[in-house]
Amino acid sequence: MLITKITAIGNSAISKRDPLIILFGEQATEELRKVSVIQSKVSEDDLIELKIGGTIAFGEQEYEILDVGSLANTNLNSIGHVTLNFAQPPEAKEDRIENGVYLTPFELPELSVGLEIAYKD
Repeated sequence: MLITKITAIGNSAISKRDPLIILFGEQATEELRKVSVIQSKVSEDDLIELKIGGTIAFGEQEYEILDVGSLANTNLNSIGHVTLNFAQPPEAKEDRIENGVYLTPFELPELSVGLEIAYKD
């Protein structure tokens, strides 16, 4: 299990029209910070291998993983970057976000600075 903590939420990071959240680690540029949720690892030693059927919890709000893009685990473990998509994955694999993780239920979680995110495989 990997646990991170939200340290910042960009002014344009959350949109009710787009059911996704872009997460980055602390090294994100100022431009990325405007549209991203910034997370910091609570435990530096933890690596995660997200897979279908695993879960991601935002505090007490738990989501099931429906699909994991081919770059998601590498980028999450190396730079804290992943795109969380709260929608049904597209039928065609080539239409899915390479760095994306598709989650259910299909609603955005309530986020706040200081909230912990638990990635469970």
